[in-house]
Amino acid sequence: MSLFLPLARGSVDPMVASREGFDARRALEEGAGVFAATDRGVVLTCADGADSSALRLVRLDSRLALELIDEGVGVYFLGRSSAGEVGIGLGLSTVGIHERVGELASLMSGEPVYWRHLRSAGHCLVGDDPAFALPLVSLAAWHARAGFCARCGQPVRSIQAGWASECSGCHHIEYPRQDPAIIVRVEDREGRVLLAHNAAWPEARHSLIAGFVEGGETPENAVIREVEEEVGLEVMAPEYRATQPWPFPRSQMMGFVAQLRSDAPREPEPDGVEIDQARFYSREEFAAALLSGQISAPGPASIAHALLVEWFGGPLPASPIDAGLRSSTGGLRSSTGW
Repeated sequence: MSLFLPLARGSVDPMVASREGFDARRALEEGAGVFAATDRGVVLTCADGADSSALRLVRLDSRLALELIDEGVGVYFLGRSSAGEVGIGLGLSTVGIHERVGELASLMSGEPVYWRHLRSAGHCLVGDDPAFALPLVSLAAWHARAGFCARCGQPVRSIQAGWASECSGCHHIEYPRQDPAIIVRVEDREGRVLLAHNAAWPEARHSLIAGFVEGGETPENAVIREVEEEVGLEVMAPEYRATQPWPFPRSQMMGFVAQLRSDAPREPEPDGVEIDQARFYSREEFAAALLSGQISAPGPASIAHALLVEWFGGPLPASPIDAGLRSSTGGLRSSTGW
């Protein structure tokens, strides 16, 4: 059974050979779609037809797109979708600019538009839009955080249609990076799943154990280390399941399943620093905790959600906490972290 990974959906040919010398204005004249995102992972969306739960990325009017390009916003060539649409991304990092863009986009299109965080809206995007949104958000975040050369400290300029930067001083070239991270569904001998609460999260939110892969470490060893560090449990033979980018700002999440060692402690002991609560749940206990609002599950766009759906055997029960979040965010669940 393969995992359903909302942010890994869609098919876009990156057209790498076309990045050098890419002309955004010419692409606009030829009908390219132009999408907007902030450097904080927020994308401009609108409803896709009558279904309010289905979203698509707003295609900016070419006049607005040219105005923004002239103002010096980030411009990224995203490639061509399976339907033949060429995509251009605009990265908005200036304070207040996204409000103006949203207002103008709504006026020009004649329909309501909304800025949504990709974490909470990614699973609602239709067609190939997730495959456009993911690199757009990733590039916008990278350029906003890497404006100076790591070698000499001089300002850098965007090259290769946004997919690289060149130092204005030493001419060193850098490329976008991703930080490898693991996330693991730990199961005990009875098939119960381990859920943990990070001390920095809202009280009810629980998820799977996750962490970054250290230098020189394999992802499998990172699984074993993170579980032992955070909850004092020993696991064996981590099994790889799937990978999903998580560009907030630049994680690459590798999902695993691992079993407790038969000769190891059976109950978790949170480290008290990063993790302050952890316990195993049977499927019945998990469903009851969600339905009562005792806990809330990871957001539907996350690989943590996909790993839990696989274990649970179907869609996760809705928590009243999630219903409150949907109401406060215009119909979409908000989520943070992994």
